[in-house]
Amino acid sequence: MELMASALDSWVKEYNEAVKLGDDITAMMSGRNSVPSSGPETQRHTSAIRRKITILGTRLDSLQSLLSKLPAKQAM
Repeated sequence: MELMASALDSWVKEYNEAVKLGDDITAMMSGRNSVPSSGPETQRHTSAIRRKITILGTRLDSLQSLLSKLPAKQAM
């Protein structure tokens, strides 16, 4: 039972981090209007968004993996 709680806690923690990352990406994309349309600042901003999207993809893969490890009764 303790293992289930630990797996569920890990999933919830990973989920919350993924949500925060998604919110960060959304805010950064919304803020693109305040960045010049081209130049180094725009490239840095775009690179930062891409990095966060890559990290989010990794988090989603981790969530899927953690979810598959939960017993069938605990699966969400």
